Amino acid sequence: TNAKYCEMWGNKLIDEPEFKAGDIIASKCFSDDSFGLVKLNKDLINRLTSVNGLWYTKYDCEICDMSLEIFKEDTRHTTPEEIEEYESALNFYKHGRDPFEVKKGDILKDDEGTIFFVDFPSNWKKESFTSGRYTFLKTAEEIDEWLGVADE
Repeated sequence: TNAKYCEMWGNKLIDEPEFKAGDIIASKCFSDDSFGLVKLNKDLINRLTSVNGLWYTKYDCEICDMSLEIFKEDTRHTTPEEIEEYESALNFYKHGRDPFEVKKGDILKDDEGTIFFVDFPSNWKKESFTSGRYTFLKTAEEIDEWLGVADE
């Protein structure tokens, strides 16, 4: 009863899970047909609900703190890959960076637990972080502040 046909996958029968409070949901709500991800803090009980939060738009990798009107039928569970991308983008945002923006002197950690400074910022791609291979830890500016370099 929770399945329906999807035109995108050649009208194959697909499962459509119910969403619940606390899930990260996706909603097609932008004019260019891209969608944003946001963590849902409560069930959407009305057909059209205003959702506040940190919206991550997948197409241009931006995070905006805003409120958008969302139709309940436009929401769905995200895939594990989308959740990983959302959480990784938020990690950059919490450090004052655009999602997946890496600069020389930033500190990263790889999936084996090795912590290191970035020497060549142009080599980093979004997929390096969304795959779980690397985690962003600190910006070069945060390190400078901690060391008191800005005070000299």
